[in-house]
Amino acid sequence: MTKLLTDSIIKSGDKNKNAIIFLHGYGANSNDLIGIANVWIDSLPKTIFLSPNAPFECEFAENAYQWFELTSISPQSIGDGLKKAGPFLNEYIDHVSKTYKIDEKNILFVGFSQGTMMALHHLCKRKNQCAGLLGYSGLLFENENFKSEIKSKFPIKLYHGKRDELINYQNSIEASKKLKALGFNIEYNLSEELGHGIDEEGIKIGLDFIKKTFNI
Repeated sequence: MTKLLTDSIIKSGDKNKNAIIFLHGYGANSNDLIGIANVWIDSLPKTIFLSPNAPFECEFAENAYQWFELTSISPQSIGDGLKKAGPFLNEYIDHVSKTYKIDEKNILFVGFSQGTMMALHHLCKRKNQCAGLLGYSGLLFENENFKSEIKSKFPIKLYHGKRDELINYQNSIEASKKLKALGFNIEYNLSEELGHGIDEEGIKIGLDFIKKTFNI
């Protein structure tokens, strides 16, 4: 039993049919991405927006969290970090589905950087299929048995800036190729001038993907 993640929540109404869970990047917190909900909320009725803090605190700043340490970016270190953080994410998803009485097929995820890495690595290993994943500025980490551990497939939209100084945009291209070969419905868009972040075009493209996925 892991410690349940704390979160920020925005509701669009009392009867929520769908949920969107934001997964923030390294050194951020639950407030980092939840503001995007204010841009989308009028277009996504009956939707609850949730944003948990990652499970581990960052020592360099107050109210800063991480899904895993970045003292090393070796594949071994990233793999160990993803594995350690996985149970926290999975328990949080179960909590949201049970608490708000929303089927996982109606829960969509929006990740940024580390959050996208978490989503790409773990969501497909869950028995129940989620609605989809919108992933900004991330990469796909495949552990040794990744292919055989896939239990569910769902629509994925990736968005990445070609001037990203932290995670090269080629990672989103490679992730798209690999997951498409494994049978995922996946597409990506690139921004010519964007660095490691999310711009207005990315938010617009993301909303279009979510509305299509939720059939709104």
